[in-house]
Amino acid sequence: MLRLWWRFSWPFLYFRDCTQGSSLERVQSYRHNRAMRRYLPGFIVKWMVFTTLWFAFGTLFDEVAGLVIPAACCFVTGTWTGIVVVLLSVAWTWLERFPEL
Repeated sequence: MLRLWWRFSWPFLYFRDCTQGSSLERVQSYRHNRAMRRYLPGFIVKWMVFTTLWFAFGTLFDEVAGLVIPAACCFVTGTWTGIVVVLLSVAWTWLERFPEL
C-alpha cells in the first residue's frame, strides 16, 4: 500500500533525465517527458493539497493548541511542498512551451 501511495504522490518517477546519455538518448528522454507532461497538472493539484494541509496543521497547532515547535515543523514542511508545486509548474510550462531540445 505504501508503494502505491508513493507512485500516486511522487511525480518524479515518471520522468527521465535528459542530461545523461548520447544525443539520441537525450532526445528520446525529452520526448518521453513531453508525452508524460499531461499528468503534471494532476500532480500539481495533489501537491497543492499537501501544501494546504501542512499549513492548516501548522495554523491548528499554533493558534488552537499553542504548540510552537510542531507548528514551525508543519510550516517548514508546507514550504517544501510549495517548492515542489513551483518546480512541477515550471516543468509543465517548459514541456508545453518547447517542443524539442
